[in-house]
Amino acid sequence: MGVRGGRWVIGALSVALVALLVSIGLLVASRDSVDEDLTARQQEVAQAARTEALAFLTVDHDDMDPLIDAVLAGATGDFAEQYESQRDMLTSEVVRTGATSSGEVVALGVGYVDDESANVLVAANSTVTNTSTGSEGQVRYYRLSLVLVREGDRWLTSNLEFVR
Repeated sequence: MGVRGGRWVIGALSVALVALLVSIGLLVASRDSVDEDLTARQQEVAQAARTEALAFLTVDHDDMDPLIDAVLAGATGDFAEQYESQRDMLTSEVVRTGATSSGEVVALGVGYVDDESANVLVAANSTVTNTSTGSEGQVRYYRLSLVLVREGDRWLTSNLEFVR
């Protein structure tokens, strides 16, 4: 599949994800804000998911420790344990490749939410630079599914998966 075919597939997947989010009816209004029509609980969940997704997509070969700590600050359970167990490997790979990445959430939808858990779909783009991209970097398109659980007064991510 050529570059043009790959872009078409990515575009089609993006359209499908946005259609799914709209059909759920809980689409975030813009890249930087949460839809005011969401309930207070949905807004809390959406903000926690946005924060975790951005932390997860942020990479800097010069100083990974605070970035990993930011992901862990919003994580719990198996996800926190798995991410922490990969700290050294992740850091060494980022340093080896000279990688940087900064993400932006372009759409977010709260799939379900109750008193104790929630599911959120996130569409995010990330500009990545490393030894193979050159200094201008490449935009990468990610679709994430996050499961959040309420611990005290905070919503924490217990699972994060890439979705198609």
